[in-house]
Amino acid sequence: MFRILIDEEKCNCCGLCVDVCPNEILIKRKYGCAPLITEGECFGCENCIVVCETGALSIVGEGAEFSRDVDPLID
Repeated sequence: MFRILIDEEKCNCCGLCVDVCPNEILIKRKYGCAPLITEGECFGCENCIVVCETGALSIVGEGAEFSRDVDPLID
């Protein structure tokens, strides 16, 4: 299992990553810019990374130290 990390300073709010995520790990926020990261299981397809025009996304393997906490689903 993998985790998605978002650099919110690089995110341009385009939503392309949300559109291409097959497991709906990334979802649009009601308010704000960068997508929310759900508790779903990311299998590391990297679709989100490929479409991200600003390089705001990265994927790391399970057990790594994460610099960003998982956001709650409701803003």
